[in-house]
Amino acid sequence: MKLKIFGKLTEIFNTDEYNFSLENNISIAELKLMLDKEFPKLKETTFLVAVDGLKADNNQLISDTSEIALLPPYSGG
Repeated sequence: MKLKIFGKLTEIFNTDEYNFSLENNISIAELKLMLDKEFPKLKETTFLVAVDGLKADNNQLISDTSEIALLPPYSGG
């Protein structure tokens, strides 16, 4: 699965894409826990998760074919 990373979050990941594999579908909450273990500084950061171009909540399930993006907070403009 490819995770697209935007804005200041790229400083935590040191890249704008992060690849990993899933054996089963997981929730956004489970994805966040997994990423927190791999990238501890992520716990200190507020961000949104988008799945297939739409904002997702923590209960939404994702699969290996989902397009996932991590988005930092943004303001108007």
